[in-house]
Amino acid sequence: MDNFSELAIPALLMIFDPVTFGLVLGGVILGIFLGILPGIGGSQALALMFPFTFLMPLEGAVLFLLAIYSAAEYGGSIPSILIRTPGTAANAITVLDGYPMAKQGRAYRALMISLVSGVFGGIVSSVIFVFAASGLAWVGLRFGPAEMFAIGLFGLSVVGSFTGADPIKGFIAATIGLLLATVGESGFGGIRFDFGLPFLAEGIPEVVMIIALLAAPEAFRMLEQIRVMGPGKDGTEVIKLREDDGLPFRDWIKLSPSFMRGSLIGTATGVLPGPGPTISSVVAYNEEKRWCKDGDKFGTGIDEGIAAPEAANNACVAGALVPALALGIPGSGAIAVLMGVLISKGIVPGPTLFTSGGPLVLSIFFGLILCNILLLVIGIFGMRAFVPIAKVPAGTLGPYIIMLLAVGAYAYDNNIGHSIMVLGFGALAFVMEKLGFSPIPMILGFVMGGIIEVNLNRAMIFAGGDFFTVATRPITLCILLVALLSAVFAFKRGRSYE
Repeated sequence: MDNFSELAIPALLMIFDPVTFGLVLGGVILGIFLGILPGIGGSQALALMFPFTFLMPLEGAVLFLLAIYSAAEYGGSIPSILIRTPGTAANAITVLDGYPMAKQGRAYRALMISLVSGVFGGIVSSVIFVFAASGLAWVGLRFGPAEMFAIGLFGLSVVGSFTGADPIKGFIAATIGLLLATVGESGFGGIRFDFGLPFLAEGIPEVVMIIALLAAPEAFRMLEQIRVMGPGKDGTEVIKLREDDGLPFRDWIKLSPSFMRGSLIGTATGVLPGPGPTISSVVAYNEEKRWCKDGDKFGTGIDEGIAAPEAANNACVAGALVPALALGIPGSGAIAVLMGVLISKGIVPGPTLFTSGGPLVLSIFFGLILCNILLLVIGIFGMRAFVPIAKVPAGTLGPYIIMLLAVGAYAYDNNIGHSIMVLGFGALAFVMEKLGFSPIPMILGFVMGGIIEVNLNRAMIFAGGDFFTVATRPITLCILLVALLSAVFAFKRGRSYE
C-alpha cells in the first residue's frame, strides 16, 4: 500500500458509484435476514447469491457478497440472543451470555452490544488491513500444518473455561465432540463410522452440530414446559422485556477494551488459513474471560461475554481477506466464494494483485468499512422489529423452532439425514445438559477435531513421520506450551470454586 494516497480517491469513487452503493445496501439487508435463518451461514449465503454476481460489475459483485457476509455474521446473533438458536456457527458463543441477558429482560441491550461490537470489529480490522496487509500476509504464511495442529490443541485446552467448577465434564464433552468429528470420510482415504448410512459417509456438517447442540435443547425444554402445564396451554413468555432496557454512554466506554481485544483477536485469527469466525469467537470469549474482573460471571448474561466474541466474529471477515488477496489462499468457504468472483471476472488473487490491481484492493476494504456503517444504521432502526420475537409464548415458539431447525438443516445440503441428525443430537444435548454437561465443549471438540486431524497428518507427511520434528517447530512449541498452561489454569480455577 505504498501508493495509498494515489489509489484512495479512485477507490472511494468506485464504492460510492450509485450502482455499487445500491448493491452494498441491498447486500446488508439481505445478509441480516439470511443470517437469522438457522443453517444459512456466511458460506451458504454467499453460495446462494454467487450466480447473481455474473450480471454485476467487478467492484459491485465483490462488495455485494462482502456486505452479505458481514451482515449475516450479525444477523446470526439475533436468534442466538432471542431464542437461543444461532443463525451461523460463529454465533454459537453469543448464546452463552446473550440469551441469559435476554431472559433477564434486557434483549434490546444484548442486541445493541452485538451490533455495535460487530461493527467496531469490522471497521478496526479493515483499517488494520489497509496499513498492514503485507506484514499480516507474512505472518499468515508462517503458519503451516504443524502450527495449525497446535492451534487446534489450544482450542481444546480452553474447554475447561466453559464449565466452571467441573472442568472434567468439559473435557469429557469435548472428547465426545472429537469422536463425532471422526465420522465419515477421513480426508486421506477411507470412510469411518458411517454404519452403512449414506448421509454419514460425508461426515456430520458443522452447522448441523451447532444448531443441534445449542438450539434444539432449548426447543425441547419449551415442549417439556407444555407437557408439564398440560394440553391446551400456551406456556409462558420466553422473555419478559423490561422498560429500562438500555445502554448508557458510560457502559460503552467500559466495553471499549473488550471491543478492541475482540477486534485484534478476530483480525489475527482471520489471517490464519483455516480457523475462521467460529474459532475467533471462541478464543475471544475465553481471553475476555481471563481479562475481565467479573470473569466468574460469564455465562450469566454479562456485557463482555457478548462484546468480545461478536467483535472477533466480524473482524475475522477482513482478516480472512489478507491471505486470500495477498497469497491466493482462501481461509474459509465464504472467502473461497469471494475468490471465485474475482477469478470469474478475470482477476487472479495473489501477491501481484497488490501491485497490479490498481485501486481494486483498497476499494474492497473501503467498501467493507461502508458495509459496517450501513449495518449499524440498518441494525439500529430495525432492532425494535426483532425484539418482539422475545414475547412469543413458549408453547407457540417451541414447535416453530423444531420445524425451523429441521427445515434449516435440510436446506443446508438438501439432505433429510441432516434433519434427523439435528433432532437426534439435539435430544442427546438435552439429556447431557440435565446431567450438567455444557454443549459448548462438545461443539469445540467437534470443530477442532477436523483441524487437528487434517493438519497433523499433513505435518507428519512433511516431517517424514517424526512427531518430535513437528512438535518442536518454534511457533508450534510455543502454542503447545500455551495450550498446556491454559488446561492447567482451567483445572486450578475449577478447584478454587470448591
